[in-house]
Amino acid sequence: MFLEKYCPDPTVLTAALHDELRVQTLHEGQALCSGSEEADCLWIVEEGLLQVMAGGPIARRERGEIIGEMAFLRGAPGSLPVRGNDVVAAYRSKVWRIDRSTIDALAGETRALWYETVARALVAKLDEASLQRASQARDLNRGDRAIARLVCPEGVQATSAILLNGAEAIPPVKRMAVIWFSDLSGFSAHSEGRDAVEVGATLRRLTDPQVEEIQRSNGQVDKHMGDAVMAFWLCPDAPRLSKGVAGATRAALEAARRVQAAAAEASAPVGIRIGLHLGEVSVGDFGGGDRIAFTIVGQPVNEAARYEQFKPDTQQSGGRVRVSDAVFELLPNDVRASFLPSPVEFFDKHRKRFVAFLSSN
Repeated sequence: MFLEKYCPDPTVLTAALHDELRVQTLHEGQALCSGSEEADCLWIVEEGLLQVMAGGPIARRERGEIIGEMAFLRGAPGSLPVRGNDVVAAYRSKVWRIDRSTIDALAGETRALWYETVARALVAKLDEASLQRASQARDLNRGDRAIARLVCPEGVQATSAILLNGAEAIPPVKRMAVIWFSDLSGFSAHSEGRDAVEVGATLRRLTDPQVEEIQRSNGQVDKHMGDAVMAFWLCPDAPRLSKGVAGATRAALEAARRVQAAAAEASAPVGIRIGLHLGEVSVGDFGGGDRIAFTIVGQPVNEAARYEQFKPDTQQSGGRVRVSDAVFELLPNDVRASFLPSPVEFFDKHRKRFVAFLSSN
């Protein structure tokens, strides 16, 4: 079968090799050869399945396929041939064994015919490996895209780092951050009794503008929580803090405008609240068990949520975007102009005082 598939003149090699063939039987899990050992023969599979190993199975050899021929071509001319990988029987298998001395004794046209046959078999293996690599590359790309949709960029980078260095977990670090919380007010009531597909389409229509503006200003979406969004801008130094504050606030103002326009187009009586705050947070994996949950935690995160949840008096206009006094202090004048000049005070359930500046629309 092997010669019919790869050899231009099978009868010549059949005659040259027939007397030297030996059959070797392997049971499940038995090694046919080990990587780096001296190669004294090659094999052709008669029945069963052999797996080429490199930590795990990387290739399989079935009936009519050759194993071990590459060892004779590895290394400098005249050096001892050495195996490249372990080969193990997946289940009970039989192989024809051809000794190295038999190959070495081939002469003239027969020897040339043998190496042409081997070359054709190697080309088939290379084609198979190319297809496998292409498939793996597609799988990796799909996996990367899936991870990027589930984890913020900072989490993707940290996860890639631990995969490369073999660490067990992502160590948390302290960073200054601008924190965003947003919520679609009235969306739950609007969704009541409506078709699930319709609800999902409307929610995406109102969420996409927020995500687009966050990402356009180099922010990172931490998570979606129903009709709410949490995001952050890491700001490890003063210049990036000023840039992050201004970028996040501009993104919030534009997102609020776009969401209100989209809600009007969809005839959805839905509003939006966006709260922005800043402070030092812990960034890392705060999941439990085997589940990774890359996020930011700390008191500033809790406080940012309070700014989003604040409900101004009905007499007050505007306020779709509300920023803390710490954020407002760092805003450039052109962005400050989008906010009411006088701040408002409110208290949480623990009577902690908060100061907020509300957008003028």
